[in-house]
Amino acid sequence: MEAKIEPLSFLDIARHFLRTEVLPKQIHDALNNILTKTHKTQNLDKVKYRRRIINKKAADEYTSKYPVILGGRNAIYNILVLWYLLGTSDTKVLLQAYDLCKNEISEKELVKLHEQTKQQYLEFFCLGIVRENIDAVINDLRSPSFDLFREQLPSPFFKEDSKSFDISPMLNLCCNDIPWEMYMKAYQEAELSFLQRNFSKAKSILFELEKKSLIRLPIVETLNKKILAEEAESNEAWNYFQKILN
Repeated sequence: MEAKIEPLSFLDIARHFLRTEVLPKQIHDALNNILTKTHKTQNLDKVKYRRRIINKKAADEYTSKYPVILGGRNAIYNILVLWYLLGTSDTKVLLQAYDLCKNEISEKELVKLHEQTKQQYLEFFCLGIVRENIDAVINDLRSPSFDLFREQLPSPFFKEDSKSFDISPMLNLCCNDIPWEMYMKAYQEAELSFLQRNFSKAKSILFELEKKSLIRLPIVETLNKKILAEEAESNEAWNYFQKILN
């Protein structure tokens, strides 16, 4: 029997998309819950969205118990994106609703996605996740031409085309207890110093924040670039003024 399945398990596929050799337990358990877990009174096939991802008929001693249907790799990527934005339970609800509505999602589910992401504003701000990133995800979910089980949602983490499907920042978020409020407070102090044109103090605060930070903070990099640009402009103006005087 030629099994039309992906050569990698769904956990291996997740490792590939996250660019890691070891999945954090939090992600490992979430994927197992979304793709395999059932209640005692519930058959796996009753969770209908799984039939679009898992090919149980192809499972044998040479394959995973839950092999991924050939061409279903992007479904695993999309589950990771949705899990990050919504959590395990709401991801399962959204996938089931999407499947039942024949590749469409109700406004009720999209509102839930909007509300959930509002609660993560500190995290999103520190990571440079802008509203446009989330809107791009929602627009694809809303589009009747988009297939959640075959195509890829955009990454919430980046805007650049070269990183539009990079979800690797998710790893650090799962492995560390991130002090978002501390990061935000330090950033706001640096931003105030920048607005007051105290560039030396702003850079010092950002330097200390980068040293303490458990993860890369794009907002720090962005503010540092603004400071350097302002300093360069000030130096240019000063040099021009000196030339006039001389």
